[in-house]
Amino acid sequence: MTKPKPKKLLTLTVSKMQDETEQQYAAWLLYCEAGSIDKTQLVWDKVGQNLDESWMVLANRLGKKPSHTTLGLWSKKYRWPERRDLRLEEEIVELKDKADRFRKKRKYLVTELLIQSVAKVQKQIKQTPISILELKYLWEMHRTEYDESIGKNEILHRIDESEQVPPTDEEKELGVEIDTAIKKYYDKQNKQR
Repeated sequence: MTKPKPKKLLTLTVSKMQDETEQQYAAWLLYCEAGSIDKTQLVWDKVGQNLDESWMVLANRLGKKPSHTTLGLWSKKYRWPERRDLRLEEEIVELKDKADRFRKKRKYLVTELLIQSVAKVQKQIKQTPISILELKYLWEMHRTEYDESIGKNEILHRIDESEQVPPTDEEKELGVEIDTAIKKYYDKQNKQR
């Protein structure tokens, strides 16, 4: 008896896969938005009702709604859940990159404003005046953007978890003694009144 050959899995991609039709790809995109095959079937008919142009294009690509079984076969063949997860991972990476670019741009803009304000102070006699208070605020914004202290105190952003240990038995006993001493002190204060 010969063993059946294992089916070769298609390479995962978020773009149209090999041998995948436009309708199957559009169905996968709808599946990504809907979240499940059942919801995809429910949403299928409603896609064309939305007046947004991108939804109209998707509705044209979707065509006639296939059966639940057909959607299940497509989902299995083209690995819809795994592709959806891959798409989400790519979107998360893209969002992180976008957030990093935003932070860098914000730091740059605050630094640029600080430089311009310092230049204005230097030329304050000839140009539009800037107050020392405004300059101080910009300096503080600049220091804050770069996670630097704006005063004599150091900025602590997070607690070091390695330093967080439960108290020892000796420390617990000492804590009880301190609590008792505080209670006695306040009891004496109340009796004197």
